[in-house]
Amino acid sequence: MKEDYIKRVIGLPGDTLEIHDGKVFINGKELVEKYPINQIQPGQTYGPITIEPDHIFVMGDNRPQSQDSRYFGQLSEDLIVGKAWVRVWPLDKFGIIQHYDLEPNAAAATGS
Repeated sequence: MKEDYIKRVIGLPGDTLEIHDGKVFINGKELVEKYPINQIQPGQTYGPITIEPDHIFVMGDNRPQSQDSRYFGQLSEDLIVGKAWVRVWPLDKFGIIQHYDLEPNAAAATGS
């Protein structure tokens, strides 16, 4: 049986990811998450690992209970089937989800 899950992409190919002190670090810098999440338990550690080519590292927003890449490993990019567009929980955050570019816009980088 095939099941789809909604998870947040945390690490991209080539990124070094590590979890300690209740925080996620990407390439040595703390990941700033401006969306509501249930925090990682302070004693939990993971990594460091380097994300393989053509793979991603995903985590759920309910970090203490989420079955995600910390448990099943990196995912092949070809398993991505879409984006979430509406948040229904928590109710006070109900609405359209803001999306972020995963890679810098090439036109912006070249000044085009």
